[in-house]
Amino acid sequence: MIIVLVCVAATVHLFDWRTIGRALTKLHVGLLLGAGIPLLLATSAMRGWRWLVVLGIRAGRTNLWQSFCANGAAAGLASLTPFQIGEAIKIRMIPDHHGKGWRLGVSAFFLERLLDLGTLCSIGLGGLAIHFGYAWLAPLALLLPLGGCLVLSLLCRSLRLPGKLLPYTEVLRHTPRVVMAAALTIPLWLLYVALWWVATHAMNVPLDLTQVAILLGGVMLVVVASMTPGGLGVSELGSRSVLLWLGVSAADAEIGAIAIRLLTPMIAVIGLACLVPLLGQLHRKK
Repeated sequence: MIIVLVCVAATVHLFDWRTIGRALTKLHVGLLLGAGIPLLLATSAMRGWRWLVVLGIRAGRTNLWQSFCANGAAAGLASLTPFQIGEAIKIRMIPDHHGKGWRLGVSAFFLERLLDLGTLCSIGLGGLAIHFGYAWLAPLALLLPLGGCLVLSLLCRSLRLPGKLLPYTEVLRHTPRVVMAAALTIPLWLLYVALWWVATHAMNVPLDLTQVAILLGGVMLVVVASMTPGGLGVSELGSRSVLLWLGVSAADAEIGAIAIRLLTPMIAVIGLACLVPLLGQLHRKK
């Protein structure tokens, strides 16, 4: 809460709200909603598919729909709450076989966060490589999470871990699942790059994909480290700082930061819409 208050106060003090207000009057709503909503739905579908892969569940129509709704709801709640609380919805989907369901969910959650963290770093590094004229390094950077998780999986299979840790590393010992999940995580975060590009262009901030990749990698890492609800305040200051470093004008840097914040209500609304079918299913079971 202290981090949120300090960052929000700094954002209110630093940003030129008159310029931002004028920029909002020129917002391309059709572009933001017309391209943003399909991209958000695609990210939820990709997350749903990855969740089934991590758990080793066959991706049938019913399972995909349930996982899509659970991941959409989790993303919506995560944008409003700290500490990834929304992920509990996904973990509760797992059948509790002899009390092991929760531990399996925690293991799967750990793998997903590890893949997300590694891919964010690789996208940021790839953007930096292109920015500094080493474009050939960008594809190699994207493969880093895949290689890293493969090595970690092989280590978990070969090392003798304490008995209490075995249930929580169960997913990591299934190497094919880890590789497939890593392969899905790369296009998942590239969809987020496209989403942020759409948001900034809807606010008339002309960033190229390389700049958006650096912005996404830098800002999301700061947001994750802060553990604040939706990165409130932290995201705005982080976006402004990264864009200024990239040579964007102060006005465009602040407008770009607000453009990214406009995605939060969209994610929250889609998440709440995904929560409705899950609640209906729970009610029918009762």
